[in-house]
Amino acid sequence: MTDLTQKNYWFLLGNNPELSAAEIGAVLNLKKIEKKDFAPPFLFVNKKIEAQTLIKKLGGTIKIAVELGKNLNKDEVIEIIVSDLKDKTGKIHFGLSDYSPKNNENLYRLKTIGLESKKNLKALGLSVRFAYNNEQILSSVSVDKNFLIKKGGEYIYISTNSGFSLAKTVCVQPFENFGERDFGRPGRDSLSGMLPPKLALMMLNLAKISPSDTLLDPFCGSGTILTEALNLGINNIIGSDNSERAIKDTQENVEWLMEQNNIQYSISNIPKNIFISPVENISKHLKNNSIDKIVTEPFLGKPLKGNEKYETLVQQAGDLKNLYLHAFAEFKKVLKSGGEVVFIIPCFKQGNEWIKINMETELSKLGFKTESLLTVDEKKYSSILYSRNDQHVGREIWRFILDK
Repeated sequence: MTDLTQKNYWFLLGNNPELSAAEIGAVLNLKKIEKKDFAPPFLFVNKKIEAQTLIKKLGGTIKIAVELGKNLNKDEVIEIIVSDLKDKTGKIHFGLSDYSPKNNENLYRLKTIGLESKKNLKALGLSVRFAYNNEQILSSVSVDKNFLIKKGGEYIYISTNSGFSLAKTVCVQPFENFGERDFGRPGRDSLSGMLPPKLALMMLNLAKISPSDTLLDPFCGSGTILTEALNLGINNIIGSDNSERAIKDTQENVEWLMEQNNIQYSISNIPKNIFISPVENISKHLKNNSIDKIVTEPFLGKPLKGNEKYETLVQQAGDLKNLYLHAFAEFKKVLKSGGEVVFIIPCFKQGNEWIKINMETELSKLGFKTESLLTVDEKKYSSILYSRNDQHVGREIWRFILDK
C-alpha cells in the first residue's frame, strides 16, 4: 500500500534551481514558496506525495528524500541510521552524501559517520557494506548502481551551527530512461540543435498539462515535446514544422516511443496530426479555439560562434521578434480562451551581457498576459533563463495566458 502521510520532503534540484523549483511548484500546485524552503540545491516541501511516481514526471529533480530529523548531533545521526537499517534482511548497502560546503574536513567527517554506523550494525550481527568512493556527494547513478535504495539507504545531510538535518533518499531521477529517449530515438538531427528531453518535460509541467488537453507544438523539430507529452499520457498531440526532415523525424520518434513503451492508446492519424506548415499558416490547418496548450521551442536563430558583432545579434533578435509575433497572432486564433503558451525566447551573449528580445507589450495587445513561473516570498519570476556558461544562446522560458 502506498504511504501518503504528510511528510517533510527534500527535492534535490537540478543545474537550474529556479526552473526545477518552478516545475515542482506547478506539478504540486504550490501557489507560493517560502524563502526558507527554497535553499538550493534543495526545495523543502511538506506534503502528501507518492515520490516514486512523482520523480518519473519531473525533469528537473535529481533525488527526493524524506526528512528523518533536524538539529541533530553526530551521535544522533549515527543512531538514526542504525535504527533505520537494523531490521533489514540480507546484506545491507548504505551510503552517505553531505551537502554542506565541500572540503576535506567534511569528507573525513562523512567517512567517520559511515564507518561508525557500519561498526554498530555489524555489532548487531548484520552483514553491511558502506558505499564510499572518496566523494562528499553520491550521484544518482552511484545510488542506483550500488542498490542503496533497494538494499539499505542513502542518507543525506546538511550541517549548520544548529546541528545536522538528516534525510533518506526514497528515489532518484530515472537517468537511463531519459538517456534512451534522447539518444536512442531514431530521428535525430544534431545539426539543427535538439531540445533536451528533461527541458521538454519541465516545459510541459510548467504548462500544467493534463491528459484531457489538446497540445500543439508548432515548431516541433524532432518531436521531443510531443514524445515527452505522450510519455506523460497526453493523447491529443499536434505538431507542425516548416521542415520536411523535422516532420519525418517527429513521426518516426512518435511511432518509436509508442512501440518502445507499449503505449496502448493510438494517435488516430499521425500524418494528419504531425504535418508540414510554417507557423504563420498554422490556423489554416486547425480549427479556431481548438487548442488547450501550446508548448514549444521556436527557431532560435542561426547558430552562433561567439565572435558575432553586436549589430549582427541585434538584427537577429529583431528578425526573430517579428517571427514570434506572427506566431502569437496565429496562436490567438487556435487557442481556447484561457489557453496557455509555454514559450522559449532566446537571448544572445555579447561579452558578459545578454541581448534580449522584449515582447511583453506587443503580446499584451494581442491578449496574452505573462503568468509568473515561480513565486518565492514576494519575488515573482516572470521568466527563467536556462543556459550554460559555454553557450552563446540562452533560453528564456515564459508562460503566457490568453484572455480573449
